[in-house]
Amino acid sequence: MKFTYSTGQRPLDGYTIKRGIGRGGFGEVYYAVSDGGKEVALKLVRGNEDVELRGIGQCLNLKHTNLVSLYDLKADGQGDHWVVMEFIGGEPLSVVLTRHVRGLPSELAQQWFLALAKAVGHLHDHGIVHRDLKPGNIFVENGLLKVGDYGLSKFISSSQRHAQTQSVGTVYYMAPEVSTGNYNKQIDIYAAGIILYEMLTGKVPFDGESAGEILMKHLTAPPDLAKVPSEYKAIVGKALAKNPAHRYQTMAEFAKAVQAVGIAFDDRRGDAGARRHGDDARVPPPPYARVSPPPRLPVARPAPVRAEAIPTALPVIPLRAQVAELSGSLALSTVLAGLFSILWMALFKFPEATSFGLLFFPTVAVSWAVLIPAKYWNGHRGDAWARRFVMMILGGAVGVSMLWLNGWGPELASPEAGVAIAGDGPLSHLFPSGHEGLSVAASYLSYFGLAMCALRWWKMADRRRSHRFSFFPVLAAGFWSLVLMFIWPWSQPWYGALALLTSAVIVQWVSPWDQPPIPAVRRMRLRYA
Repeated sequence: MKFTYSTGQRPLDGYTIKRGIGRGGFGEVYYAVSDGGKEVALKLVRGNEDVELRGIGQCLNLKHTNLVSLYDLKADGQGDHWVVMEFIGGEPLSVVLTRHVRGLPSELAQQWFLALAKAVGHLHDHGIVHRDLKPGNIFVENGLLKVGDYGLSKFISSSQRHAQTQSVGTVYYMAPEVSTGNYNKQIDIYAAGIILYEMLTGKVPFDGESAGEILMKHLTAPPDLAKVPSEYKAIVGKALAKNPAHRYQTMAEFAKAVQAVGIAFDDRRGDAGARRHGDDARVPPPPYARVSPPPRLPVARPAPVRAEAIPTALPVIPLRAQVAELSGSLALSTVLAGLFSILWMALFKFPEATSFGLLFFPTVAVSWAVLIPAKYWNGHRGDAWARRFVMMILGGAVGVSMLWLNGWGPELASPEAGVAIAGDGPLSHLFPSGHEGLSVAASYLSYFGLAMCALRWWKMADRRRSHRFSFFPVLAAGFWSLVLMFIWPWSQPWYGALALLTSAVIVQWVSPWDQPPIPAVRRMRLRYA
């Protein structure tokens, strides 16, 4: 790693550089000694200076046991800016975690998290958002945890833990709302939840092959809490809620929940010791080398957090319940298709007795063609065009059913049989004389196949759709049914158009729906630190 300055140089008056510590998009950090013998860290600020210098200025007078102290901001003879700050002789938390692939001991993770919560809470109390909480910016020296790099902008990267960020945060610790550009201190609470998860399990909850894949998981995927100790599942789940309004609102509230786990653990351990050795016996906690006693916040014992109140993701629905839901949806869609068919017959005064069948059966077929695959796709990511292709195939099957209802069969496609259904669609010229039945068949299949491919029908049955019922999909279905009616004319187009329009209504009505989380009412702007 090549640094601008080497050992013994004095780019800043009063300080002698001993060695380089680290470098990145933010600049370079050196270990140096003042003329009076004080060990310090010198940070040479490079890139985004306006933002960084403003943030540093806000943090210069902050004092906290768990924050890396900033002593001064100076400029050298070249006009470069240097931050003089506390030198930490320990190691980053990221290095510690690499030695604990299965996570830290629960009591040690709790102790260090409470120290982290105090530091971040102190920043929040002074109107400062860290924006880049990660183990690489947290240092441990003689068991004491300190948070550094607060108030500085970073550059994005997909390298875990040590990466710098672009704009806000590192992808492994980036809150979902960062993508909207409207965020506040809740992004620090989310990042702290990721760090707690990592300290308890040794892994981050969201990983992937690229930064985009990881960011998408932050936006859509629920965290896997199976590896988290049971007493922390509800706490971590709430901290990682997709909606900021459903997370802890302050770091103090987050810390209380974590500290309550230790209190409950001590109580259970004490009760067990009392049963073994008498009522006055208590088993002392296991010692940890070079670790100071856990910091205690002056709080009362709060009630435990209930896991079911945490709206981080869709609940896992058993297969039997999903089958029951699908069966109910299919049955209800059949009933509604019958009622709508009667309504259309009365409204348009269809005289034929067969009109009911020509309305009812295609409506049921389209509804079922949407509901069945949508139940499987619900909650799973997938390629939209692959799903459209499946919809197109199912639409072709609906077209075949319409042909059958109109009395068309393979034997009618031969020139000797005579054609029961005349066709004058755009495909007629593609077939030899006497094969008009094939032209009609192609029109039926093309009409329903393209109509099912044009829309994302499965979204109408999604449990997490934004509204229980929306008119937009109905209007879209009506639009495409009319457009395709003129592109692929066939003998009875109105029956197909009404079937598509009705299905767009029925699918939304019969599909289960979970109301999405209520967005935060107050929109706050980030105060850059």
